[in-house]
Amino acid sequence: MLPQLLTTHSWIQGALPILTDAALKGAILVAIAAAAAYLLRNRSAASRHAAWTAAVIGHLAIPALVLLLPAWTMPVLPAASWMRAEPVPTTSVAPLAAPDANGAFDAGKPVTSGVTADTRSSASTAAPLPTVPIGNERPGIIPIVAAIWLAGALLVLLRLAFGTWRVGQLARDGARVEDGVWLSLTQRLANSLGVTRPLILLRGERLAVPVTWGIVYPAVLLPQDADNWSEERRRFVLVHEMAHVKRFDALTQLLAQISVAVFWFDPLVWFAAHQMRVEREHACDDYVLRDGTAPSLYAGELLEMVRSIGTPHHDRAAPAFAALAMARRSEFEGRMLAILDPRLDRHTLTRRGTLMTALIVALLTLPLAALRPYQQPAAEAATVAQSKVSITEPPASPTSPLSATSAASASTEATVAQRSSKISLQSAWSCESYRTGSSSQGTSTHISSHNDRDNQILEFLVNSAGRCTEAAVIGKALFSPDETHIAQLSPGGFARFRERTAAFDRAVSVTPVGDGSLSYAAMIDGRTAPFDAAMQSWLSHLLPEVLREAGINVPARVARLRAQGGVPAVLQEIGRIHSSGAKAAHYEELIKNGPTLSAADAEKVARQVARDLTSSGDLSRVLQMLPRSAVQSPGARQAVADALTQIKSSGDRARTLEVLAPNADPEMLLLLAQSAEDLPSSGDKANFLITTAAEYLTPASEPLRNAYFRAVATVQSSGDMANVLISAMPYGHASSPIVLQVVEASRGLVSSGDAANVLISLASQRVLQPGNPRATLAVIERTLTMASSGDRANVLMALSGNGLLANREVKDAFIKAAMALPSEGDRANVLASAARQ
Repeated sequence: MLPQLLTTHSWIQGALPILTDAALKGAILVAIAAAAAYLLRNRSAASRHAAWTAAVIGHLAIPALVLLLPAWTMPVLPAASWMRAEPVPTTSVAPLAAPDANGAFDAGKPVTSGVTADTRSSASTAAPLPTVPIGNERPGIIPIVAAIWLAGALLVLLRLAFGTWRVGQLARDGARVEDGVWLSLTQRLANSLGVTRPLILLRGERLAVPVTWGIVYPAVLLPQDADNWSEERRRFVLVHEMAHVKRFDALTQLLAQISVAVFWFDPLVWFAAHQMRVEREHACDDYVLRDGTAPSLYAGELLEMVRSIGTPHHDRAAPAFAALAMARRSEFEGRMLAILDPRLDRHTLTRRGTLMTALIVALLTLPLAALRPYQQPAAEAATVAQSKVSITEPPASPTSPLSATSAASASTEATVAQRSSKISLQSAWSCESYRTGSSSQGTSTHISSHNDRDNQILEFLVNSAGRCTEAAVIGKALFSPDETHIAQLSPGGFARFRERTAAFDRAVSVTPVGDGSLSYAAMIDGRTAPFDAAMQSWLSHLLPEVLREAGINVPARVARLRAQGGVPAVLQEIGRIHSSGAKAAHYEELIKNGPTLSAADAEKVARQVARDLTSSGDLSRVLQMLPRSAVQSPGARQAVADALTQIKSSGDRARTLEVLAPNADPEMLLLLAQSAEDLPSSGDKANFLITTAAEYLTPASEPLRNAYFRAVATVQSSGDMANVLISAMPYGHASSPIVLQVVEASRGLVSSGDAANVLISLASQRVLQPGNPRATLAVIERTLTMASSGDRANVLMALSGNGLLANREVKDAFIKAAMALPSEGDRANVLASAARQ
């Protein structure tokens, strides 16, 4: 019944090739996500969750993008059988008759196209269309497969619908939480985590573990006995569930389930959705641990929750595919290991990281969706071929003066042109396009290199004031050790070199001969000339320049020059190069291979590379490669610092700073922090400071600490500065001056909410201690300058809630700050929290 129904809905059958194609392309996304997750195994769970989420959402987007984007045809794969849609059976009709000479139709003569004789011949000999009797159709394989797919998709969607209904039933059976303690704690944590959407707390009868669901209006369903929980359990449960809300996990979970429904036949989608769910819970656990909850306490409480699942008082649970449950037995072991592992990175994904992930997904998904890698099926190809009327050969290009000099050279050029369609010797990049003899011309460079199985193709052109140099090499070429002449050229190969100035125009073409020797044909000013000693000398001077600019034989060249004259000889050679890419290749070879650079050589390299490389990416890459042992003299350090100022890209400079900082000596760290102050991007600056906090704050060095917080003070974005200060807090456990500097730096936070988050984190992470009243007094004083009464109240309640009012001086300052609150309600809440201690 279902297959017969599908035969009348051809759009479902037409969707099958799209879904199959999307599944194959989506496998690439899943593979990339798996590789990214492996590379990020030492990074935060939030970054791995982003990778898996990107793969799942990209997988789901491909079918829609296939219909919306223009096709990018690249027929590198043979035609796939599943790409040929099976026609729907129809009734047969008699073929049209061809008209006779008088215009009347004669039955039995097929109508043929009058385009060409070949077309008429093929049409007249074509087999007639097969006939299918009416009412006796048998469904083909495509309707059956469509029926199976549709049934599977409906089953998965029904499972999702049932789970959503069940969660709604749990909510309807629950009661709204109106307890002031719960609501006050919820509001404080929402402010701390930056959750702005309204959150509803409900109690669910016989529910085993807390559950969160809802995208626009999220809700948290608590077990019935939640009022009996300790303060610590209440806090970490709300932090975990609010982390789901902040991260929009309900939305990503819904998209994952829709992707599973559409691609239920693809095990990679199921695997990616599972990994996404696992990393999601790990990421929310990281929020709890960053909030200050001890890992052992958190793991123990979770274990108790998991054990309660299935007991008589906790026999109800929300479906994993419809809601976000805090704990499940099937996934608990891995979470326990992650919670108790102190080495794991527990940072959240920044806004910049989220945008970068979205950009990477778009850059991967859009080309994949537009790509058409399959050749046309035979039937379609024949149709296209018959629709072509004629093909006109383009007119032959005029014979160049160079090719006219030698018949052997001309035949070789023809052979090479037949073997390779990627390059034409009459290239648009030619000295003919440039005027010579004008001193006002700038310098332009074009270097193109292609490598095939049989050919190596090089196009080269450098045009400067009054001089143009042109070269083309086709085929595999070997050069002499001193690079003054060609030692060998593969059979069928060809090389041409030309230099044009206002005074002369010289050219030489090189072709291999059958015995392995080379044939040279020379021209001067468009006339044939002998390849004598003068032309040989000219070529021996031009060839090294071409190889140098094209970046060919770089390792051998750098090794030879370094053996002859040391690092200064290599730098002198690099100074002659125009191409930025070739310069960078020579610098990289000089630094990576051969003897390690001395401090004096490193200083020379750093000073020259800053002048030579105009590309921020190239300059950044070279500076990152400098050995740390060579950058320990004052001159070398200052040369590197000066070179950093030439990196115009904020991202490139920040990455360079991050690479140079680890294991750098204190003097170098001071220079790097000074360079970080000039980074134009707040996000890049914050990332550098977060990444290198251990280098500046662990050694207990006052100059390093002051340099770090001077850089912090230059972060323009309030959110970025808050993230930096929160990441610096843990180092305050071992150094009380760091705590005071964090409080002082928070005065630069424009947002009252960001300032409150920083100060509350100082208390919740136990950085503030009763034995250090000076830091607590600094926090209380800082609240007096905050604009929001609610934020001030949240900070004061965090101080009292963490037992930091043991000192009389602290209590007096606390009471004064509470009485200074503009809101009477906030004042009452703060004083009540202090009274409970």
